[in-house]
Amino acid sequence: MRINDCPLTNALKPLKGKWGPLIIKYLSINGNSGYNEIYNSMENITPKALTNALHMLCNYSIIHKDIVSNKPVRVIYSLTDKGKAMLAPLDAIETLNGKKGNVK
Repeated sequence: MRINDCPLTNALKPLKGKWGPLIIKYLSINGNSGYNEIYNSMENITPKALTNALHMLCNYSIIHKDIVSNKPVRVIYSLTDKGKAMLAPLDAIETLNGKKGNVK
């Protein structure tokens, strides 16, 4: 089997990097959140890294970006059904690690 044809490889693409899973976990705990709320909760993340991770998760339909106002621009991010479906596997991975983590 070629790696690009592997369903598991394709399923894990949205989780590459360290920020995607943390953003998914954050939104699962804190619900719909704005950029600054997410940014302020993530230790050591740069604005560029957060923007890239949010963009990638939106492109994979893991999260939804809703523009709620134009002046000033206010964006709210939320988990899609696909994102919510990823919670159980992510929780299982945390459990395998021996401890459950806490996200602000």
